[in-house]
Amino acid sequence: MKTIQPFQTILFTLLVMLSSISMVSQTTSKGTWQKQNKSISGHFEIEKANDATYIVLSDDFKTKSAPDLKLFLSKKRVSDITGKNATKDAVLISELKKTKGGQRYKVPSNVQLVNYTSLIIHCEQYSIFWGGGAIPK
Repeated sequence: MKTIQPFQTILFTLLVMLSSISMVSQTTSKGTWQKQNKSISGHFEIEKANDATYIVLSDDFKTKSAPDLKLFLSKKRVSDITGKNATKDAVLISELKKTKGGQRYKVPSNVQLVNYTSLIIHCEQYSIFWGGGAIPK
């Protein structure tokens, strides 16, 4: 029994190390917001973790409050987006959780980021394009 204990300790240590490695996230790109109709500050990152992709808004993220603010990935450049066409060729990621502070949103697994150009915030209820940022390639 005494000879098995060091083996168990080593095995346990290896398992802990492997599980922590798989939990590590990797930032793949970082973008900045471009004001269109409303001011947006902070930045966003595209992060990969555990075979999933996330959009992470920075801790200093801030924008004006409004009803029905939503986060979309768009195939259009920010400069080509208006309130009327913001959701065309775009995929909804989520309602914006809050207008200040860090946030994390999971990108649906069937969405390929390489097919999208911009991350945008849009007030869907009033068709107002808040602003967005280019997704760095």
